[in-house]
Amino acid sequence: MFLKYVKPLLMVVLLAAVFSCSEDESPSGTETPDEVEDTFYYIALRNDGTLFNIGNNSGKVVQTGRIPGIEFNTLFNSVTSSDSETFIYEHRFDPPRGILHEKNSESGQIQSTILDFPEQFGENTALLSLDWEEENQDLIGITRENMEQSNHQRPIMVVRINPDNLQIISQDINLATEGYENVFSTSLVGQKLYVVASKTERVVNADLLEIDLEQNSITILPFSETEAGITNLGNSGSPNSLFGFVPVANSSIMAEVRPVIYDIQAKTSSEISEVPQISALHFAHKTFYNKEGGEFAELVGANNAKSIFKYYPSTGDHQIIKLQNADDLSSLINIIGIREL
Repeated sequence: MFLKYVKPLLMVVLLAAVFSCSEDESPSGTETPDEVEDTFYYIALRNDGTLFNIGNNSGKVVQTGRIPGIEFNTLFNSVTSSDSETFIYEHRFDPPRGILHEKNSESGQIQSTILDFPEQFGENTALLSLDWEEENQDLIGITRENMEQSNHQRPIMVVRINPDNLQIISQDINLATEGYENVFSTSLVGQKLYVVASKTERVVNADLLEIDLEQNSITILPFSETEAGITNLGNSGSPNSLFGFVPVANSSIMAEVRPVIYDIQAKTSSEISEVPQISALHFAHKTFYNKEGGEFAELVGANNAKSIFKYYPSTGDHQIIKLQNADDLSSLINIIGIREL
């Protein structure tokens, strides 16, 4: 049974296995002194449901509990939040089923529901992405048929999900008809869904798509600065830009990435300057944006250790903080929220 969980997890979360980051091979970065006062905690979720607090200034890691019901296969790009709920999708394989865990932000209460995918979506269907849509108060997702095998042009459908009854409705957009087999990262901006999708099982050379949910149209956006593509998308609420990471081709550093800003209007990207070498932990998730602090926060490899990379779009400044007591984090982890002190 263990192998049945591991195989799909590696296929979706670590699809670019050659880029997997080990702490021993992480590049140099900037450390923070041990005695630093924190003002809030980042909440980090491990793939098995374990939760951690990470000090925003000290980088100190403390295990705080877990999401009951999650076993092993959280799909991080299918984790999203509204003002009152965090939605966490997990896919299981024995028997095949998708489970949506809903965590109430105030009470901490968890509700877990097995999703009922319509027959038109095929067998062993899973959610590759999930984004909260504020205007209509619903969820936008992308499904893929047969998670245990290579896709081979099986349906990859854009859907809407009612958060009250979890009814799944197709948007009549099938990325497989355009040749795509995998989805790594998504970010919803208004009624446009930005999607990192690949026609192979690798994130390198993946396309950045703009899906207009009102017109049901797909546009491939140019990415002139590099041929490697972009992933781990983040959005600050701005309709004009996306944040993300570009894999560095032919690097001597495993999973090396460069942080970039993508200008949606001009359709150009610009690298964030003067950032030391950093490595991605994995390539299939969203970069967390902290609205209160006005910062993007991403767990990365730096200076032979796991670290937090922070970028402040209002000033263009960045910061790298080495994590303390990070042995239990693994690479299958992502920041999903904050907790005030």
